[in-house]
Amino acid sequence: MAYSLRSLWQKAKIDKPDIARKLITFLVFSAFMLILRALGHPVFRKISEEVDMQATVKWVDGAMFVAESGSGHSVVMDGPEDHGGRNMGPRPMEMLLLGLGGCSNFDVMSILKKSRQNVTDCRVDIEAERADAVPSPFTKIHLKFVVTGVKLKENQVKKAVELSATKYCSASIMLEAAGVEITHSHEIVESSEA
Repeated sequence: MAYSLRSLWQKAKIDKPDIARKLITFLVFSAFMLILRALGHPVFRKISEEVDMQATVKWVDGAMFVAESGSGHSVVMDGPEDHGGRNMGPRPMEMLLLGLGGCSNFDVMSILKKSRQNVTDCRVDIEAERADAVPSPFTKIHLKFVVTGVKLKENQVKKAVELSATKYCSASIMLEAAGVEITHSHEIVESSEA
């Protein structure tokens, strides 16, 4: 199904052509930079030699930002309407939780695969508390892993969660070093899939 730019702007509630132009300009610029990176332009070789990771976050309008990772993936972040946003993307602090969940779940799945566990699904539910002040950093985060599979071994799942938390998940270890109380739990669900 094809959409015109105007219908996409209307669907996204972007009623100002100026905002749409900014967003399109950023996306075209990002595509151009990806082409230069793919062609091995010297500017990218120098940057990659100096830093491990990079990202760009560009203001679009109100409380909306478009972020691009060093690997070339983009995400829209936005605030609530009462803060000038349109609620069209996750909040920046939610992005931290999403990154933590992705990092820890990546580790858990990798460890379970190496231990030859027959995993059919794995998700992590994250609950967080923030300080009631400005700034409002996270004070507590709980990650609950729900691992579904066939004849999963309790000790293997427990070990995978512990190793992610204490040894492998950079996001979790970084947040804990900054004073955030991080706890973990897990649940095993038997799958009927074989």
